[in-house]
Amino acid sequence: MSFISTINLKKLKEYTKNKNITRVIPLPFIGIRKGPVIICPNDKAVKKFFDKLGKTIVIKNEKISKNFWTTSSFMAPYYHMLLVTSNWLVSKGVNRRNAEDYSRELFLALSEDSKFKNKLSLKQLVSESQTPGGINAQALRELKKKKFYKIQQKVLNSIFKRF
Repeated sequence: MSFISTINLKKLKEYTKNKNITRVIPLPFIGIRKGPVIICPNDKAVKKFFDKLGKTIVIKNEKISKNFWTTSSFMAPYYHMLLVTSNWLVSKGVNRRNAEDYSRELFLALSEDSKFKNKLSLKQLVSESQTPGGINAQALRELKKKKFYKIQQKVLNSIFKRF
């Protein structure tokens, strides 16, 4: 098993003289048995082990796995978004503990709701989460206007180039 994101399977096999290597992308959440675990290529024993620690996703093509390594770079930005949200609440007079608890619970509930509604595409969830003229529609419109999501894509592309 390899947890090294920067050395491909071909080089790992050369370095180790081992032809049976599986690259694995476990994230820190496996400590609470949550989150995705990327495995490439499929190995039944490795998959069985990680199935107990999160949602195992088998990728057949090593090149595709680089996309998942890239998106895992959004842990700190995600937490920073929680921090900005809670700091804003504090600036409006909310107790720090309540602000942080609320921010954590809000984003957790959103994530769990998206899993619960897994028959809907994420695009459908975006649409269904807003009322025309409502506050969610306004927030989305303003973030799009400021190119928030285009910046997100640029950052993902920049991180991807590291692999």
